[in-house]
Amino acid sequence: MTSPSLQPSVPYDDAADADALVGIALGDEAAFRQLHERYAGLLYAAIYRILGDPADTEEVLQEVLNALWRKASLYHPGRGRPITWLTSTARNRAIDRLRARRRQSRLKDAYSEAVDFIHRATAPVAGPEAAARRDTCLAVRSAVMELSGIQREAIEKVYFEGLTQQQIADQLGEPLGTVKARVRRGLAKLRQSIGSK
Repeated sequence: MTSPSLQPSVPYDDAADADALVGIALGDEAAFRQLHERYAGLLYAAIYRILGDPADTEEVLQEVLNALWRKASLYHPGRGRPITWLTSTARNRAIDRLRARRRQSRLKDAYSEAVDFIHRATAPVAGPEAAARRDTCLAVRSAVMELSGIQREAIEKVYFEGLTQQQIADQLGEPLGTVKARVRRGLAKLRQSIGSK
């Protein structure tokens, strides 16, 4: 489908547009067609500027037009011009789509990394690599045992239990800064201890 004309088919007419929105809120299909014909191109252009993809733009435009049909009653003349309300709706939907696209991309990357990690972690190892892993595990375990009790507890909760530092602070009834300091000092001691072995 080719993009609609980028300019409204008739000049902006705030009073007529507001009346059309009232009509749409009451289920008037002719009023809907009137606004669609007048502004579809402009809305398409506003969405396309954000997404840069014709297929996504068409989908978001359809979402905006569906929202116009279902939510025209939400427009209030005292809050701005009808065209401003329409283009803001289009812009917000486009930004939501862009964020969803980015979220999907991050999730896909995270999934790929997790699969790769699991593959590497579960792949059988033998010989020198197995010995090196065993030595590293022993060195880390030994270094963790050398930490003070409160540092060890903080490190274990962060790295073995997967808690955030805020969750640890809440759980222990300690200030967040205290927990952060324990983790920081514990990690510094681990680096020093493992580095010297």
